[in-house]
Amino acid sequence: MAANGLSSVPATVVRSLTQLRTLDLADNPLTAFDRDTLKSTEQLLSLNVSGTRLSRLVAGTTRHVADTLTVLDISRCGQLSAAPDAADIAALTRLQRLSLAARTCRCDVINFRSVVDDLRSRQRPRPSLLCGDAAVDVDAICADDLSPTPSAKPRSVFRAGRSDDPLPYNPMLGWYTAAVLSGLLFAFIACVGLEKAEKHLLDKCVSRHGNRKHLQHLDHRRHSAQQNARTGANVCTVDDFGLSVDSCPDAETSAT
Repeated sequence: MAANGLSSVPATVVRSLTQLRTLDLADNPLTAFDRDTLKSTEQLLSLNVSGTRLSRLVAGTTRHVADTLTVLDISRCGQLSAAPDAADIAALTRLQRLSLAARTCRCDVINFRSVVDDLRSRQRPRPSLLCGDAAVDVDAICADDLSPTPSAKPRSVFRAGRSDDPLPYNPMLGWYTAAVLSGLLFAFIACVGLEKAEKHLLDKCVSRHGNRKHLQHLDHRRHSAQQNARTGANVCTVDDFGLSVDSCPDAETSAT
């Protein structure tokens, strides 16, 4: 229902939504919010009326969801003149987050001081308090004794701020991380591929060089065998021919 141009919210419509968990009316031109709107929404967890034209949140508006409401956001309401009723905030036993308009976070305004005092004195876990978009340390604001008079000078509540909220997530950081990891993986695969290619080429070269040396060795042996055969054909032995050693040269001469 956010940003739908709603100028009012019929209480009868919301009352019929008995299982409603979240009511988001942000950025609508709402000028009023009926006190009994949430009468039947006993399971409501979150109420957001930020960015509306509400001038105040009527006392008793959240009393029907006091045992279930965990988030109340009335920030960015430019016409809001005061913080919610302190008794209503004190009754929200499960409140975890309270967002107020920055202009209402003034320690000289009695209802804001009462809200802060209630949050500070709680024995149960304290809800986080935001004034505008800034988180505020409940222990660090409105701790001095100011007289809640309208003529008092407004004091800034943003001193020694502490936020327990996580840092906002930047989607571009995820894309950048993914790109870097993809680049490193590609470089690793390329290096492995180049190493295997280099090893394959080296094996080919060694194999070819070995085959060439083997062929040269065989050719050398064949040539030597041929030379030995030619030389052996001209050698005379006594045992083969039964002749004296001196007759061999004569036989060669006569053959010539």
